[in-house]
Amino acid sequence: MKSLYFVLALLTIFLPASGHAKKAETDSGVHELVRRLEDEWAEIFYRLPPAVHAEKFEDLLARVHSVSEQYPNAADPLVLEAIVLCTYAGADIGLSSLRRVSEARELLIKAIDIDPRAMEGSAYITLGNLYYRLPGWPISFGDNDSARQYLESALKLYPNALDSNYFYGDFLLQQGEYDKALPYLEKAEKAPIRPYMALSDVKLKEEVQRALIAAREKHEDYGDFFSRFLTAFFGDDSKAP
Repeated sequence: MKSLYFVLALLTIFLPASGHAKKAETDSGVHELVRRLEDEWAEIFYRLPPAVHAEKFEDLLARVHSVSEQYPNAADPLVLEAIVLCTYAGADIGLSSLRRVSEARELLIKAIDIDPRAMEGSAYITLGNLYYRLPGWPISFGDNDSARQYLESALKLYPNALDSNYFYGDFLLQQGEYDKALPYLEKAEKAPIRPYMALSDVKLKEEVQRALIAAREKHEDYGDFFSRFLTAFFGDDSKAP
């Protein structure tokens, strides 16, 4: 069974870079708040040292949660709150980590009920990652069939997007479905970098290249950034039983 530390560390950054709210009906106030908080999340996530992640994410989580409470009928704050919860769970691993991830799942399901297209399908993509990276019962709720369904739902909504294609392709790669993974990874490679998500998209493009090599060479262990991050942050715990 995968080390619990390993999958939680992966979850700290193996999550979609959520797109900014764009809908005309989205209140301009919540749009601006979510945009600023999402930019702050990316700065913490990609540019600050891992040693300060837990403290920074804890502070950010409180502020994102206040936006979710202020706008209870908006999906975007719920998606961002769920992503911050997951990254906080991975940065501060302990007895509360699985509780935070379970809370994130409930927020994502609620967001989908409000608006399944919110944050460019990030709720579906994040749920897919949670279901296939976490252990199954009795430890957690991991389930590959559910993961596949959520990731395919994101693809139906955004068939040409970088996130939806990469994460579905990576899921197939991790299942050993190399030939099936390749076209999705190739589509992710061709997807443009979004100006409003440049930092996250550039990082994700680097992972696309590694995944493409792995799919063509037919091996799922491709030394991705996320496992390297784990070693730097926790030591080589990924080899634990």
